Amino acid sequence: MKQQIIRSLAAVSMVLSAAPGFGKSDESWQDRIIYFALVDRFENGQIQNDTAYGDPECNNPKDPHAYQGGDLEGLRQRLPDIETLGADALWLTPLYKGVPTKAGQNCGFPGYWAAFSEPYEFELDPRFGSAADFDAVLAEARSRDMRTILDMVVNHAGYGARLVSQRPDWFHDPKTCSSLGLAEIFCPLAGLPDFNHRVPAAASYLLDVHKQWTERFDIDGIRMDTVKHVEPWYFKDWIQGIRQSKSDLFVFGELLDEGSFGSFQPYLDAGFEGLFNFPLRRALIDTFAKGASVDVAASRVREMLGLFGQQQSRWLVTLLDNHDVPRFMEEFPKFFSPQIVHDRYKLALAALLTLPGIPQLTYGNEVGMYGGADPDNRRMMPQWAFSPRFDEQDHPGFVTKPGQVWAYLQRLIEVRKEHQALTRGDFDEIWRQNDPKSPNVWAFVRHLTPETNVDATRAPAPILVIINNGDAGSGALRLPLRGHFREGATLRSIPLEADAATGQLVPDNTTYRIEQGALEVELKGRSVLLLNTGEQGP
Repeated sequence: MKQQIIRSLAAVSMVLSAAPGFGKSDESWQDRIIYFALVDRFENGQIQNDTAYGDPECNNPKDPHAYQGGDLEGLRQRLPDIETLGADALWLTPLYKGVPTKAGQNCGFPGYWAAFSEPYEFELDPRFGSAADFDAVLAEARSRDMRTILDMVVNHAGYGARLVSQRPDWFHDPKTCSSLGLAEIFCPLAGLPDFNHRVPAAASYLLDVHKQWTERFDIDGIRMDTVKHVEPWYFKDWIQGIRQSKSDLFVFGELLDEGSFGSFQPYLDAGFEGLFNFPLRRALIDTFAKGASVDVAASRVREMLGLFGQQQSRWLVTLLDNHDVPRFMEEFPKFFSPQIVHDRYKLALAALLTLPGIPQLTYGNEVGMYGGADPDNRRMMPQWAFSPRFDEQDHPGFVTKPGQVWAYLQRLIEVRKEHQALTRGDFDEIWRQNDPKSPNVWAFVRHLTPETNVDATRAPAPILVIINNGDAGSGALRLPLRGHFREGATLRSIPLEADAATGQLVPDNTTYRIEQGALEVELKGRSVLLLNTGEQGP
């Protein structure tokens, strides 16, 4: 039996591995902000395609488990709003033609239940639009210097997909799968037909299907679904094969494990340039939403850097939430006041935009959308939320003062883009208060090295980030700067907040002088301070 498996794996590798090595995406992905739009829940641009395919029960906007009408044309119409926010990479849920009928209560509206068949019927789900509609999205995005990432799935087929009855040997048998090894790899996820990648014909089929997508559409990246449910060796071959069609694709994966980084390395070794940083997400929830010590998040960052180093850590994709987990807004204790939630949410956004990694925003993050378990975390994006006024009224299911949160996030993105240290810079912790009785402040520096200082058009000076996660003011603090700024230098605040009445950015003329290698600062409760010299380096 063991020899059979070895021969099978060798055959699969021969089928998939034709290129001599991996391609590589360009370094500028580190500078980008990924905006995730669940196509069906974003914007309905063509109502005539709402019922173009599938069971009528699955095309019912009154049913949160069914298709709501969002489509590619609606997405194209909203690209200016995404650009105005500042995001410049667009991640879309899969566009496969989905299975037509319900499975239990659900209809597979996110796009992950592909109606695979042999031969493969290369067609977008008609409810999302046509190939021409996707071409229009890609062209419009490119005209705005916005890159496009398409979601793909090789772990499973949709419930009842024809391929399952056509090629039953390509799938793991639910009755015997647990005898093969880890159930999360060899057994069905939520009952979805689970591909056996050790079957050479199945492996070849999945590569061919997805090469059809990468060769037909000029996408820039791939987000791979459910990677921890597939053996890492398979992705090494798949990524190498898929890059024959476009060598510089940015390929990153969803490894949904919030407790540990322990399973990351085999998938990074397989060729994924990045993985979603769910362990850091959990730490950001505990620190900022729950109000725990900054030690929780700071320790997780230190662990990450120890395991992966500075460079790989910058390629991990950081997030507060997405469509597979409850919204970040749901994580706040119910006894927090709306203003405390508002303030703490902005702290989390500031951390997301200043810590190492490629930030990923989920549609609705810009206005603090609430949402619990599926499908509540996949609510339809309301019209007002695309471009709220600074004085936007409160709306049920969203953070209080959503327009102010939108403006704050837009400003954070602007600052990140202006300062190369926040995208390409190394991370160095300066100071943290992890005594429960102390004000709960975390300070770190993002700074460039000769190897990472690559863009002469952007400010190269280091950035000092100080976050007061406490509800009370910090009092006077003396921070040792560990040589990141020269003695006697003057640091100035980078303004983030806008005037509550006018919406105009409030300049901060306070200066801070470095004496004896340290800096004295004082922060209000639940606040962030970004400092730099404004000069060309330290």
